[in-house]
Amino acid sequence: MWERILIAIAIAGLGVLAYQLTLQAQRRRAARGSLERAAAGRVALLVFTSPTCAPCKLQQLPIVDRIRLDWHDKIEVEIVDVTEKPEAAAQYGVWSLPTTIVLDAQRKVIAINQGVAHEHRLREQIARAAGAEPMLDRRGEKEWQPS
Repeated sequence: MWERILIAIAIAGLGVLAYQLTLQAQRRRAARGSLERAAAGRVALLVFTSPTCAPCKLQQLPIVDRIRLDWHDKIEVEIVDVTEKPEAAAQYGVWSLPTTIVLDAQRKVIAINQGVAHEHRLREQIARAAGAEPMLDRRGEKEWQPS
């Protein structure tokens, strides 16, 4: 019985290790891809989507639209359809949709979000990339707004 438990733990450990290595490879690939893009001097938000991705349309894109309204003069938003630009998805190591990548002004990868990234999290990542300081809202919680 102990042998089976040890085997199960070993398999789980190998799975976690494989996942971590995959994430590191994606981060390296994204960093390499971001250096090839022309630096515009502004923070960039890359949103990877497809026409058949329901969470992209119903959850992620409305969040991105709200952020774009608030940060329109501070960030560059690029929505990438992976069916039209599979090379861009491969370049950044995107393997699930939606995926958002936050790049700073020098096009260094600040954050990679796989799956739907919540608005507060994206705002925090964009503010960190832009070097903005958080403000406190009415409840005393951090609120990330463009300065």
